[in-house]
Amino acid sequence: MKAMRENEIVGNEMPTLRVDGSRARIRLRRPEKRNRVEPKDLEALVNFVQEIHANSSIRCVTIEATGPSWCSGYHLGALAARDKHKYGFNEGCDAIASIKVPTVAVIGGNIHGGGTDLAMACDMRIASSSIMLAMPAAKIGLQYYATGLQRFVERIGPSATKRIFLTGESIQADELLTMGYLTEILDQDMLEPRASEICQAISILAPNAVKMTKKAIDDLAGLNPDLDQIQTNHLASARSQDHLEAMKALREKRNPNFEGS
Repeated sequence: MKAMRENEIVGNEMPTLRVDGSRARIRLRRPEKRNRVEPKDLEALVNFVQEIHANSSIRCVTIEATGPSWCSGYHLGALAARDKHKYGFNEGCDAIASIKVPTVAVIGGNIHGGGTDLAMACDMRIASSSIMLAMPAAKIGLQYYATGLQRFVERIGPSATKRIFLTGESIQADELLTMGYLTEILDQDMLEPRASEICQAISILAPNAVKMTKKAIDDLAGLNPDLDQIQTNHLASARSQDHLEAMKALREKRNPNFEGS
């Protein structure tokens, strides 16, 4: 499936991918349906991830949404139909989680159902102070899929995960910040400036070191971290041209010029 660009078809509801310098921006565009995700959207998201991996100029990815809701998760009608599609919702979220560069969910509206995992699949989640989250999986008789539950437990712990999944209650932004689900809460009009600021901060760092550090943190957060591989990557980064350039720039009192090697 060809990746949709924001300027291609006015009114098209498919997610879009736009690259602004070193920042890739994925946008959900079905506001009248609270940005629910359709089966065809999952194909687009997986293709976007492949494009991002193929573009070495991208240093940061943001996931954004049009309208007052950020994402309401998978289309329940499609779930009820039990039709076979190319990708399941879990595979779409897993693809986002697999992005090698840092990812930021820019959350300007409420998060519901599977949208909670789409955001959790990102490394950081910045949100408006007015948002709420609800996870009603148990209300429709579902135990959530394995990789989604794993993400929640790894990133916010079992107690906070149980609070979200075992009550189905709407949870306010301040509590989501306290439990670690949200990274920052801001006024609505400060979300985009802060997202831009985060991406800019990431863009000046050594790209390979950022990718390896992200992977190391993710591995260490899991139940069976590969410590040998993490140490191998550490030693490789210590021998990298980017590290040598950083040390040279420090001695010369200038900003480093990283080339990702």
